[in-house]
Amino acid sequence: MKNVMMMGMILLGTAAFAQRGGGDVTPEKRAERQTAMMSEKLGLSADQQKQVYALQLTRTQKMQEMREAQDQSADARARMKSANDDFEKSLGAILNADQKVKYEAMQAEMRQGRRGGSMEKGKDSSEKKGKKSRGTNK
Repeated sequence: MKNVMMMGMILLGTAAFAQRGGGDVTPEKRAERQTAMMSEKLGLSADQQKQVYALQLTRTQKMQEMREAQDQSADARARMKSANDDFEKSLGAILNADQKVKYEAMQAEMRQGRRGGSMEKGKDSSEKKGKKSRGTNK
């Protein structure tokens, strides 16, 4: 029964992903989107945009190749991590100090979002809880 439910959830998740169009995005399109988002949030110059696009394109092509190979081994995960580390190092050479700070904040926010909530929400809810508990203890 659990297997049937799990397969149903996987199929629903796949269908939802396909409806968003996330499955057929080319590396070029993905690199364009990521570069545009970074340009907006970090204020990249035209020269930086070209450099970031080239970097994003290389990374997205490598990642697509690795995903298509469907290799789930520890070695494959290590290669993906290495590709991401190379990207981060190269990106660091392109961004100025202010942009690096903004990029790190952007990355932290995205990591937090993957964990089920943003730092802001967690901070606000803990502050509210703290106020309620202090108020009831008086």
